[in-house]
Parts: sequence; C-alpha cells; structure tokens
Amino acid sequence: MSSLINRLMPSASGAHFFAVVSLAGLFIWFGLMNLAGHMDGTVGRWINEHPLSHVISPVKNLAAYGLGGAQLLSGILIAVYAVPQRFKRLSYGVIGLLSLGSLSLLGTNPVWIKSLGGFPAIGSGQGIIKYIVILGVAIWFLGAKGAKEIMLGGLIIVLAWIGAMKFTAPEADGVWPLLTSSPVFNFWLTSLGKQAASNVIGVFELLTVVLLTGYWWNRRAFEIGLALSAVTFAVTLSFLVTYASSWSGGFPYLSSTGHFLLKDAVLLAATFILYRD
Repeated sequence: MSSLINRLMPSASGAHFFAVVSLAGLFIWFGLMNLAGHMDGTVGRWINEHPLSHVISPVKNLAAYGLGGAQLLSGILIAVYAVPQRFKRLSYGVIGLLSLGSLSLLGTNPVWIKSLGGFPAIGSGQGIIKYIVILGVAIWFLGAKGAKEIMLGGLIIVLAWIGAMKFTAPEADGVWPLLTSSPVFNFWLTSLGKQAASNVIGVFELLTVVLLTGYWWNRRAFEIGLALSAVTFAVTLSFLVTYASSWSGGFPYLSSTGHFLLKDAVLLAATFILYRD
C-alpha cells in the first residue's frame, strides 16, 4: 500500500510546485473577482455581521477593492518566478494575515445553521475553516515552525467537522445536487437516497480523520489518511466541472459554492506537502 501511494503522490519538487500554483491561482482568482465588483454583496454581508463591523462599515465600499488588490498582488508575486524572494516572503505573510482575517468571520452569525440550534452546526462557515489549512501552507513557505502541524490540524478539523455535518438533513440537502451532477457518483451513490448517500460520505470523511491521526501513532495509517484526503479533495474539485451552479453567470465568475470548492486545491496541495516534506 505504501509503495502504491508513493508512486501516485507527486515528488517533493512536484508537491512544492503544485502548492505554489494552487495558492497563487486561488488568490489571483479571488482578487480579480473582488476587483471586478463580483463579490461586493458577499463582502458587504460579511462586514455587516462581523464583530468589528462598527469599525469596518465606514469603509466597506472600499473593502472589496482593497481585499482584491491584496489578493491579486500577493498571488502574482508568488507565481512569477523572477520575483525576488523577499517579495515572495512578504506575499506569503500577507496571505497568512488574510487567512487569519477570514477565520475571524467565524464570529459572525451567518456561519451557523439556526435551524439546528447554531454552533456547532456549521453552514457557510465550512468554507472559512479551510483557511486554517491555507494559513498553514502560507507559513510553510516561510519556513515557520509548526506549519505542518497547522496544515494537519486544519485538515482534521475540516474533514471532521464537515464529515459530522453530513449526518444532518441540511447538509444532505446541500450535497445532493453535487452528487446528482457527477458521473462518478450519480450512477450508484444516489440510488441510496439523499440522507443515506450523505451518511456514506460522512463515514468516509470521519474514517479519513482517524487515519490522519496516525501522524502521532502510525506512519502507514497516516499515509493512507493522506491518500484518502487527496481523493476527497480531487473529487470535490471535479464538481467545478460537473455542477453548473458552481458558477455565477458562467466561467470565470464563481458562485459561493464555487468559492468553497476551489479552496480544495490548496487543501490537496497540503496533503502532498505533508506526504513529501
């Protein structure tokens, strides 16, 4: 099993390259969407519900453009090979700060599902907790101590939290359109019914979490957990192709679902880094 996973996983240099491309691509894409004004409503909604809204609200009309500029510039500086290393390091630092800022949105009301009693029933916040992994990847490039543990902890939190939510009706309702749009799942998993299909995915994700904890007790279990994580994130990214509602008005304008899915490119990069680092 280990030798098979080793052949399937990219090399150390390949993992590094994929991490650069995924991180830069994510922030360039998000930056362009913000600068195009496509995210004005979303940014405004998050600001209005933020614990510091009284401080941010007076400049919220500029927030999307400032955020977009920081995202775009950071992504470009990371992507361009000839850029001096000190500017790349600054960009990774900015991405780390942007990730922390995004995580602060967990203090807002819209992230929790009120019909399930609020916290810990997480709704739109599922995309936010992915920034734990994105933060870990950014500071890994800076050579920060503990970066791998942050990446791993982020993967465990994302898969455990979202996996547990799969056993609830709102989450089953949300994942169902994705499954029915996918040729990978539609011919067998959807035959189980909406809730049962969601439960199967939840079991798979929670099993992956258990195996990822092998980092502390069994190397082989950890490797299998990383492989299953990679499969999970690769399949999630495939929904960008199969699920039409990932797009708002068509390519390249992502919907909120598309934003959620695209972040898995960086989570996939994290699995490669953890395997090869």
